[in-house]
Amino acid sequence: MTAAATYRTAAADADRFVQDHRVDTSDGVRWRRTDAPGARAELSLYHGSAGILLHQLEWYAATADVAHLVLARRAGDEIVAAATDEPLSVGFFPGTPGLAFALVELWRATDDDAYRAGAESLLRRLRAAAVPLGSGIGWVESDPFADMTGVRDLHEIFDQSVGACGAGMVFLHAARTGAVPEALDWATATADRLLDVAERESFGWRWNLMADMPYVWRAPNFAHGSAGVGYFLADLSRVTGEQRFLDAAMEGARFVRHHALPMGDGCLVRHTEDDVPTIFYLGVCHGPAGTGRLFHLLHDITGDDEHRDFADALLRGTLATGVPEQRIEGFWNNHGQCCGDAGLGDYALFLHRRTGDADALAFACRLADHVVARSTFDDRPDGRRRSWTQVEHRNRPDFLQTATGLFQGAAGIGSFLLHLATTLEGEPVKVPLPDQPFVDSPFQHR
Repeated sequence: MTAAATYRTAAADADRFVQDHRVDTSDGVRWRRTDAPGARAELSLYHGSAGILLHQLEWYAATADVAHLVLARRAGDEIVAAATDEPLSVGFFPGTPGLAFALVELWRATDDDAYRAGAESLLRRLRAAAVPLGSGIGWVESDPFADMTGVRDLHEIFDQSVGACGAGMVFLHAARTGAVPEALDWATATADRLLDVAERESFGWRWNLMADMPYVWRAPNFAHGSAGVGYFLADLSRVTGEQRFLDAAMEGARFVRHHALPMGDGCLVRHTEDDVPTIFYLGVCHGPAGTGRLFHLLHDITGDDEHRDFADALLRGTLATGVPEQRIEGFWNNHGQCCGDAGLGDYALFLHRRTGDADALAFACRLADHVVARSTFDDRPDGRRRSWTQVEHRNRPDFLQTATGLFQGAAGIGSFLLHLATTLEGEPVKVPLPDQPFVDSPFQHR
């Protein structure tokens, strides 16, 4: 079996596991968040149906098997039918913007205007929930990590993952794709407020997770810190031509670079400004696979090699840690898209796609081999099921789950393995999120 076939087979095994946890409804389909008895079925991009919908579109593009498109449509039907009953939330990963993004991609795949209309309805509700703040608009919600922190006060949320920045990214995507042209104005109003709340330091601009932080936690990276906000502002500047957004993104990048420390012949950016001793994450969230995107985007916009050189240094710093075989504190027992091997592997594949760098492809293969070797599988007459039991949060090492979703489960790991297989076959398949700078044209829906 070729390497590509091996990875494709492992991805198919993971998809069978995911489908075992599908829940059919009167309107469509959802997926249970984990394999635990009684686990809830949810809609979110991070843990639920919206993310798995995107992976079904990838399978359809890779195989032309219409069953995957049918399943994606059923997931979309459920989101359209149920979304008005879901609590409104500004968070891209857990909330309303992620649902809207998935529906826009499904509309683009099917040309069925019901999905575009569903996305527009969600985004209009989100815009209506915003309040005028300073120069723009913002959202005030409870602490997004209240289940872990115990803090349930209301705060204005800023970041890319769970705050206004992520909503702005989806507004921008909806405008670019033609799904909701008016959403460009909403993205601009969101960005205006983010300029207001930047903390201007001598070494760059900081964006905290939220206003009036109730605990000490200042993260410079992507997605909870300055790198995530900077990405949105830089991307918006490409569409609007407004220099103030690019200038702010450059200040965010300067802030990130200020928190870089040497690692091997490269560098890494510390997890937070306050960690003692210093901790380096390596995945998308807080790590080079996320933060590097900002610097590649700034290089695209400005042509200044300083930005690309810093992104290259981050990758060299990552390799210097010895991952994936060696695990450091910030790269723990997690193989998913957000925090682990799959997100880092997809980043390496995008770098290879852009530059032709054979070392980046080899690194992606090493990551995939590590991931496959650490899976659990169950052979059945109708096919093998493959899954991963892992730790979502570094500081909760005993809380193990076997998840299904895109960012913390088998769907996301399978997405990386399918991306790798199709890259080796010469026709890469991957649905890029709105924070992905490496794809010059939108995902080619079959």
